[in-house]
Amino acid sequence: MTESELTFLKANIDQVVTIETTQHGPHRARILFVFDEGESPDVFYLEMEPGSSGELQQKGQTGYSVLLSEVISVKPAQAEQMGTNTTTSPSNSH
Repeated sequence: MTESELTFLKANIDQVVTIETTQHGPHRARILFVFDEGESPDVFYLEMEPGSSGELQQKGQTGYSVLLSEVISVKPAQAEQMGTNTTTSPSNSH
């Protein structure tokens, strides 16, 4: 993870991002807390998945604590990953 990705991660508390770790490929995560000091800097998050209505919901019953050294990358969650449609149809009002 780069310094800019760490800054992005810390700026997105309580937001959904796409995170990739050494233990888990890219997945959506709602960031709860980033601790970047001391002997074991880590991030706490909830894994998210689309629910039946397309809204993101927590996957499983537990959150995750991952050492920052195990985070490979952090990126904005893509709209299509989040189950939302960002395209709109042009209006045909005459």
